[in-house]
Amino acid sequence: MAISAQRRLSPQETRRFGSGREDFPTPDLTRIQTASYEEFLQADVPPEKRKDQGLEGVLREIFPIESYDKNVRLEYLRYELGKPRYLPDECRQLRLTYGRPFRIWLRLVKDEPVEEEVFLGELPIMMGGGEFIINGAERVVVSQLHRSPGVDFVLEQDGTSERKLASCRIIPERGSWIEINVHKKGILQVRIDQSGKFSVLTL
Repeated sequence: MAISAQRRLSPQETRRFGSGREDFPTPDLTRIQTASYEEFLQADVPPEKRKDQGLEGVLREIFPIESYDKNVRLEYLRYELGKPRYLPDECRQLRLTYGRPFRIWLRLVKDEPVEEEVFLGELPIMMGGGEFIINGAERVVVSQLHRSPGVDFVLEQDGTSERKLASCRIIPERGSWIEINVHKKGILQVRIDQSGKFSVLTL
């Protein structure tokens, strides 16, 4: 199938239409995105030299997996990212995701160790401008600030009764946020994530 090529700006190319001269070079504002994703994948780093971070760190955290009787053990060896099957313009035209095949090597330790390659799917490739091509459409990652895990206590004053109402928010490292507060009628209420409030007695 013939795919029409589209003219696109490279990350280093900038078109200027003004007459004023440039006093300072324009920084690469997308470098924070591309560098972060490169450190996450470590695609160009040999498996034995990869740091315990990003994708490598997640796999090391999950494995090894043992059975309940400790007789079978599944160990992680390494992972590999293959070459993309389609070009970026082909993915846009065919409404596909521009990604690389993601395979990991595992070792099953039982009577005799057995090593096997497992295909887990495709990982999206970040383009030079910090965007991905997902189902033919360009998507970007929006940076967010994450609250540190812990417990926050707040003491507020009710506007009508001028009574001080206490509340606390439990922020785990992973999982749902739990908010506990005292209603102006003296009822202790709980909220999990963005759900509605309910009495603590129902827990």
